[in-house]
Amino acid sequence: MLINYLRIAYRTLLKNRIFTIINITGLALGMAAFLFIVQYIRFERSYEDFHKNADNILRVTVDFYNGEQYDMTDCESYAPLGPMLKEKMPEVLDFVRLYGMDGSVNVRAGGQNFLETKLYWADPSVLTVFSYPLLHGDATTALTAPFEVIVTESMAKKYFGRTEIIDELIEVDNNPYRVKAVVADPPPNTHIKFTFLLSRLSLKTLKPWYPDDKWNNNNEYTYILTTPGTDLPQLNKKLHALTETELKGKLEQEYFVAEPIKDIHLYSNKAYEPEPPGNIKAVYYLGFIAVFLIVIAWVNYLNLSTARAMERAREVGVRKVMGSLKVQLMFQFLWESVLVNVLAGAVALALLQFTFPLFQNLSGEPVSLNILHDRSFWLLFIGLLVAGSLLSGMYPAFVLASFSPATVLKGKFQSSTHGQLLRKGLVIFQFSATVVLIISMCTVYLQVRFLQHYDLGMNINQTLVLTGKQVMLPDSIARRASQTLKTELLKNPDIHSVYRAASLPGVNVQELSTTHVLRLGQSSGNGGGYLYSYIPIDADFIPSLNMTLLAGRNFENGVPNHDQIIINEEAAKALGFANPEQAVGTKVTFRTRHNADGSTIIGVLKNFYFRSPKEQHLPMLFNYGEAADYFAVQLTTSDIKKTVASVEEVWRKVYPNTVFDYFFLNERYDNQYRADTNLLQVMAAFSGLIVFIACLGLFGLSSYTILQRKKEIGIRKVLGASVSTVVSLLSRDFMKTVIVAAFIAVPVAYLLMQQWLADYAVRITLNVGIFLFAVAFVLLLALLTVSVQTIKSAMANPTDSLKQE
Repeated sequence: MLINYLRIAYRTLLKNRIFTIINITGLALGMAAFLFIVQYIRFERSYEDFHKNADNILRVTVDFYNGEQYDMTDCESYAPLGPMLKEKMPEVLDFVRLYGMDGSVNVRAGGQNFLETKLYWADPSVLTVFSYPLLHGDATTALTAPFEVIVTESMAKKYFGRTEIIDELIEVDNNPYRVKAVVADPPPNTHIKFTFLLSRLSLKTLKPWYPDDKWNNNNEYTYILTTPGTDLPQLNKKLHALTETELKGKLEQEYFVAEPIKDIHLYSNKAYEPEPPGNIKAVYYLGFIAVFLIVIAWVNYLNLSTARAMERAREVGVRKVMGSLKVQLMFQFLWESVLVNVLAGAVALALLQFTFPLFQNLSGEPVSLNILHDRSFWLLFIGLLVAGSLLSGMYPAFVLASFSPATVLKGKFQSSTHGQLLRKGLVIFQFSATVVLIISMCTVYLQVRFLQHYDLGMNINQTLVLTGKQVMLPDSIARRASQTLKTELLKNPDIHSVYRAASLPGVNVQELSTTHVLRLGQSSGNGGGYLYSYIPIDADFIPSLNMTLLAGRNFENGVPNHDQIIINEEAAKALGFANPEQAVGTKVTFRTRHNADGSTIIGVLKNFYFRSPKEQHLPMLFNYGEAADYFAVQLTTSDIKKTVASVEEVWRKVYPNTVFDYFFLNERYDNQYRADTNLLQVMAAFSGLIVFIACLGLFGLSSYTILQRKKEIGIRKVLGASVSTVVSLLSRDFMKTVIVAAFIAVPVAYLLMQQWLADYAVRITLNVGIFLFAVAFVLLLALLTVSVQTIKSAMANPTDSLKQE
């Protein structure tokens, strides 16, 4: 019986090739898109799952307050915190501290010399608390002595060409480290993607001013391993109380908060994250798109199947007269649905395999597609086939099997009002979802464009940045060398200016130093700001970036500028000044020299976006410094390649035996919009798919309606109706359906986009034009889709439809 069902289903599908192709195409695209998005969501939600103790690992962060007002949360905490928690709290079994090395670091080994990022000083427990697969070495002894290093597999191969490198020497920032372990590269689904882990015990030699028992610098990520079943809210109450008990007199208005390591990627958006976090809203939004896509694909199959009910009505009548039972007919039509879904599933898998690299590029995430041994993927795929076969096939099977043979064979069969309303309702759902997506896509596009063209309060264009952090020279020599480089570069007529700074706009936020600052004689309890970012700059920094001084003056080149700082508007406001002029001449607790009482504010800058306009302005301080981590070279030429070669030649003369590393400041700054740009690309791709699939559904409904009204159209043409009149008559009902969908979609899209835009410090206003464009676009597409059928029907010879009577 089953073979007979399949044979008949196969013949029926082959007989109606056009409808079969449309059905399989719609379902395959819906399935493939659904599986694409689900793989992406699984990847985003899988962060840190590879750690054996992932459920029991927490990160401890610091909440800062300014008086009673919450200021910010910093991911980095204090050196003594981890050991104290292990000692004082029984639920804390162990801890790991990671101290990131700022920016690009010079690494030499095996005759190779490169600038590397993502290096951390770490505690020995890093390999026991976390679960990084060990390739060589001993996890229990690595990093237990100063100047030891753990190397990732890719770095070992890069520098030595092999992974068996235990006891080899690697020079990091001119300091030799001995390799004690080699681990597999951290997977892409972790927020700590390190390249080298250096013994934290080395800090005693390298940074003697940074002792383990002082609570004056929060520069480290602190992770704790807790006992299974630890109550997180209760633990956080204990952590919060530390400021008033164990740390009273050491910390003020700072409170510790623990968060699960598995929540960091999607739910943590704090200051100084090791990498830009994900966005749980984007994950939810893409999840909704995935559901819409697959449901719309199923709805299309349903609509197209019921659209062909008239064609198959006589078949059902004959089968019933010949003795077929209703249940047998239902199984027959249901197996047709199964066959279509299986064929669509096979096409979807092929699409998934061949177009997955394109999806990876669109999403910007290294989502893997190792589906061969992925049990969860195959369970999902099988579930999709079963659900699709039942949900898209059950209603058509029931409708077709319920036809009365006498009515059908007498030619009196008509579609029920209930069936028409259901089909129209489904099309309304399809186009409502389509309008919501198009409005969302337009909003994301306009917001990203708005951010990219927003007035930053500075000029970062045509700026070539050289990485100078790698240069390890004594202070006096470093200053002379940096001045020599600057002088030589300015001899080039294609270079407008050169300035030096410890950090630059858009560069990794970890490179920003922070400090506590108050006006001299003021206590923190009286307000006046709390945590500030500060950067050493030279006197050309402000004029080269075209920043505006609202009050005071700039630094002077060639003089020490001791005990002088420049602040921005945000810092002036946080310090309690009523206006910029009031701040000039005031002394604050920030020290540019160890033996100084403080510094005098000599200037106030108009606020500029050191970070992207997505974020609030940072309260910032600037002190004078000539030994630079970065050299920014402003160009006045369009021949970039020639100028870069000239700059490299000067660099190699001044700094021989170093790596010439550069980037363009505007490109680095625009990297901050990468997540929004990737979301836009993904939305555009899947919105296009939804539009296409929805149009297929409308095509099915128009086919059904025109088939129902075939004789009516013939009579109208015989009575003198023109082609345009018939087309207008047939299209009117479809346009009404789409307009109803638009009325439903617009308020939904408005609420969704208002919520999405709320995360941005500066944002566009949702204007009527966005909604009108989306509705007009969908109406035009719907009209074009319907016109294909209506024009064809209106131009047909009326005798072909009437002679059947």
